[in-house]
Amino acid sequence: MKSLLHYLYSVYDLGTKIKKLKDKRSNPKIATAAIAFSVLLGFMLKIRSFNQLDDYLEYDDFIGLVPKKMRLPRIDAIRDSLKCFCLKSLQAMHSAIIRCSIQNKLVQNGTIDGYKVVAIDGVETFESTKKSCANCLTRVINKTTHYFHRFVVATFVGKDPHIIIGFKMLNPKQDSSNKDEGEISAAKRLVLDLSKQFRRFADIIVYDALACNADWINFIRQQFKMHVVVRVKNKRLNIVKVANAAFKNRDADAIWENNSIKISVWEAIIKMDDVADCVRYVKFLKKYKDSRTGKSMYSQICIVTTHMSISLETLHKIARARWEIENNIFHQIKTEWHMDHCFIHDEIGLEAVFGFLVIAFNLMQLFFFRCIKNFRQRGLLQVEVVERIIKELLGFDAHGVYVFDTS
Repeated sequence: MKSLLHYLYSVYDLGTKIKKLKDKRSNPKIATAAIAFSVLLGFMLKIRSFNQLDDYLEYDDFIGLVPKKMRLPRIDAIRDSLKCFCLKSLQAMHSAIIRCSIQNKLVQNGTIDGYKVVAIDGVETFESTKKSCANCLTRVINKTTHYFHRFVVATFVGKDPHIIIGFKMLNPKQDSSNKDEGEISAAKRLVLDLSKQFRRFADIIVYDALACNADWINFIRQQFKMHVVVRVKNKRLNIVKVANAAFKNRDADAIWENNSIKISVWEAIIKMDDVADCVRYVKFLKKYKDSRTGKSMYSQICIVTTHMSISLETLHKIARARWEIENNIFHQIKTEWHMDHCFIHDEIGLEAVFGFLVIAFNLMQLFFFRCIKNFRQRGLLQVEVVERIIKELLGFDAHGVYVFDTS
């Protein structure tokens, strides 16, 4: 616990950043910094609900981490603050942490074979047929309206730590529109925002088959000069038909084997409909043996990329690394960080909660993989480290360690 606090305070100046957070309560009895610290630490400890956080606060489990004069909140004050939280100040804190990480050489040598690779994808938080707010997206199933929220998330992929560098919430129907905002539109807003904050934050952006269209490819290439790698699934696309015709009765352009897995690769330079420049269509065919039956099995991945010189082996790594946003980010924050739980259903509060959860997740990932030596190689489990931190937290003497500078 002391190592965690020392790392966050000395490297990321967490206390100062928390003090800069704001909300719009008038004459509050509890400081916004105290509320923000409690919520952030609660998420770092993987709380399942605000009721669990309230238990920590009721029994003064956090009292050893703050100055004597700081009054810690209870659950009602937390909810009141989150409902009118200043999202810009929270975004500024998130950006400052990411910027500090980059300055500390997080991606100095790239994330995959020297390239900075960022994956973008959408994630749904939770769904309800009863609870709703002004920012809810909707869908009708069997004549019943379902309310939910969805975020588009960008994260570095290829090597540890996997941290979320940006996110945007999809907007609901606006004005006379009868449709909620699409994921690609939100992804464009996200890329624009990341470009303003971090300039060239990536060399290659990888996306799933939803982005296999001229609109997305032209947007990234023409406005940001970054390259794209997108998955291809729709067999009705003209580019797929052209590529299949080119590959028919043709030997693979490259073949390699890795751990009894054989990869055969075909590629072609093709003009994609409405895309300004030609693209590179690549098909990977994997042959392997089923561990139970011993029979030969096959799987295929097709991608489109605007990068003409990158090696086929690196492209295969990037295509596989796209799944890291599902496995290392979405799966973790849903199952272990309890993102699926509705902590608060309010248009501002919900986005504030997601922002705190992302910051907490990032800080813990940075601590695991940048502070604890050889974390992955030693086979350590994140959940076990968090459990040990909680045990140490409960054993602290009152006012033993300060996150905040008392000056």
